Amino acid sequence: MEIYNKKIGPNQPSYFIAEIGSNFDGDLTRAKELIKIAADSGADAVKFQHYTAETLVSDVGFKNLSSSVVTHQTNWKESVSSTYDKASLNKEWTQELFETAHQRGVSFFTSPYSIELVDYVEPYVDAYKIGSGDITYLEILEKISNKDKPILIASGASDLKEVQFAMDILLKKSSNICLMQCNTNYEGALSNAQFQNLNVITTFKELYPELIFGLSCHMPGWTSVLGAVSLGARVIEKHFTDDRNRVGPDHGFAINPKEWSEMVKETRLLESMLGNGIKVVEDNEKETSIVQQRSLRASRDIKKGEELTKDLIFSLRPCSSDGIKPYDLEKIIGKKLLVSIKKGEHFTLDTLV
Repeated sequence: MEIYNKKIGPNQPSYFIAEIGSNFDGDLTRAKELIKIAADSGADAVKFQHYTAETLVSDVGFKNLSSSVVTHQTNWKESVSSTYDKASLNKEWTQELFETAHQRGVSFFTSPYSIELVDYVEPYVDAYKIGSGDITYLEILEKISNKDKPILIASGASDLKEVQFAMDILLKKSSNICLMQCNTNYEGALSNAQFQNLNVITTFKELYPELIFGLSCHMPGWTSVLGAVSLGARVIEKHFTDDRNRVGPDHGFAINPKEWSEMVKETRLLESMLGNGIKVVEDNEKETSIVQQRSLRASRDIKKGEELTKDLIFSLRPCSSDGIKPYDLEKIIGKKLLVSIKKGEHFTLDTLV
């Protein structure tokens, strides 16, 4: 996958998406400033959301929702519809935000939450992001799959059957897809660590080996990010703000610029540690292998022509490059020395016959 001249894949650095969401607080100038801060903090892309309350939620539906349904929205002071209405992005800003992102050297994404908005944002997005809430909205999946642009889809609050339904739709028209594990609890609490189920990434890799995989994360900190990258995720999305104390639906569980920079730094360190999976003696341990491994050595002075028996051989450190390792003991039993050697000296193949 390639997005705005950046390659994304197993042998590429992890790709970080700063989900600004509604954290611009209804202010275009602030939205542009958050793009700048995110870029300066190491983000590869910024993401917004395009919706209207009218095309996203049923005010009646939420008002009639059972009181037993308790989520992060329960604590909102205003109705769900009113909160979404105030948090929504003015679509007239889209081109300016897109251009600002490119001026800062980062990609611009959005999640369009209506069929009409999929068309509206098309000229201004480097990729489409499908939020977890729309994984069962097959009509919008089909619409996006026809746009010939990279697609990222989050899988929060869905089961494997629903993921497969969505992928069946998307894969008919596109293979340029990133499938993301996600847990859609927005409390920002460490107690939710047990529900992250990062090993789903491994399941996704087995089902769809040709795709790119990622993590859309709502946990505090970035332990989950490091775990996901270790399992093969190469796209990371986290909510971004410059101040968690600001009022708004997304600020509380977002991470700030200092934390973002540290997350990227630690991920790059982890990536340098992961390697290529081929087990070899690494360059920085070649000398260590000499002094730590054992080689076959004489247990006493041995004269030229003597036949080697097991009692004449010890396994002791070090093991120089021409030494014989203990696992080859049986290969030298019964051999005769072409030269005399002293106690403690190591045997070499070129002195045995």
